[in-house]
Amino acid sequence: MTKKIIIFTIIFVYLFNLSIAFSDVKKVKKIPLKLNAVQVFALDEVYNGDIDAFFIEASSKGIDTIMLRVFHNNGDKTHLNIKTNCSSGVYFNTEYACVVADILSDFITAAKTHNMKVFAWMASRSLSFLKEEDGGMSLAFSPDGGTVTGYGANIFKPEVREKIVNLFTDLAAYPIDGILFQDDFIIKYSEGADDYAVNLYKAETGEIASADLFFSGTKVYEGRKNFSGLKDEFYRWADWKSRYLTGLFKHIKEKVSEVNSDILFAVNIYYETPVNPSQGLAWYSQKLENFEKAGADYYAVMGYSEQIAKELGLDKNSTAIYIGKIAEKAIQHAKQPERVIMKLQSKYFWNEQNLITEKDFRIVCNYLASMKGISFAYVPIFSGSDIKTCGF
Repeated sequence: MTKKIIIFTIIFVYLFNLSIAFSDVKKVKKIPLKLNAVQVFALDEVYNGDIDAFFIEASSKGIDTIMLRVFHNNGDKTHLNIKTNCSSGVYFNTEYACVVADILSDFITAAKTHNMKVFAWMASRSLSFLKEEDGGMSLAFSPDGGTVTGYGANIFKPEVREKIVNLFTDLAAYPIDGILFQDDFIIKYSEGADDYAVNLYKAETGEIASADLFFSGTKVYEGRKNFSGLKDEFYRWADWKSRYLTGLFKHIKEKVSEVNSDILFAVNIYYETPVNPSQGLAWYSQKLENFEKAGADYYAVMGYSEQIAKELGLDKNSTAIYIGKIAEKAIQHAKQPERVIMKLQSKYFWNEQNLITEKDFRIVCNYLASMKGISFAYVPIFSGSDIKTCGF
């Protein structure tokens, strides 16, 4: 090898190594791991000044992840029963909402001390301060004709959508492990009647959205979440709304990742969506395939025994069997059981003072015992004494 070639080789290797040293090395995305979580609705005031005590209790019961509510709507209980001048707002620092208190910082500090993860549980369309803004509410088609006020904030309106994105981006400034999208991240079956949505739908599909087009000749059974006589036009519209919703999800994730690429994304999934996809699409514009394409890391499936039994008219054993089927379908879709977070009730929703009996809780756990690797989240949690776990 000539002297010139040797010198050239040395220079090339040096420059190559230098370019690696000073280049931005792409971070490896976190892999979704099995979670054993609790979802904290409003932390009891007994922990005011001693949040560590809650983490100690949770850890003693095998919990490794806290999903903390970081939003406050009109009429909600505040964390630690703190006093606030915010009728609605959030528990993290932002210029886009009233800040009740920066509870999130305290939780992250405690979590690190106790080697636990924190997921920020954040709302979007149900945020009171968004719905109260002029023109903030969505419109829905009445199956009887005309339009009525919709379910939540109008994400088809650019100003509303931008504020939601900004809130999530500010949330990403905190060293959280993940974000759980509240179950308000849906578009209900009749929503999408405002000019923003109608004009966008026409521009993209050529069809004019109307109550007559979607609901003429149909029957809606609210109690059991069922339809009769739905047409293809309705399902095309529902699928379009689902793609719009998950498009927003993807956009939020991209903006969050610019701030912190390690944050994992979990989305609340209604129990119908895995076992009856057409019903999940019709009622909520939820479609697991669309969330998968948008980059969801976890599916937090709401396997609430009390709600399912009431809505479907099932006894306790049949309810547990049904929850097992929901989990099986969700796992089939997610491919990795860890990515499915089965959300189980440890307390009754309609009587928060009463824990679900150990017997009734174990019936549900028993039908999930064979699903190795599946994640869990227990709700609703206010104190360490509320925590029940399946133990696997």
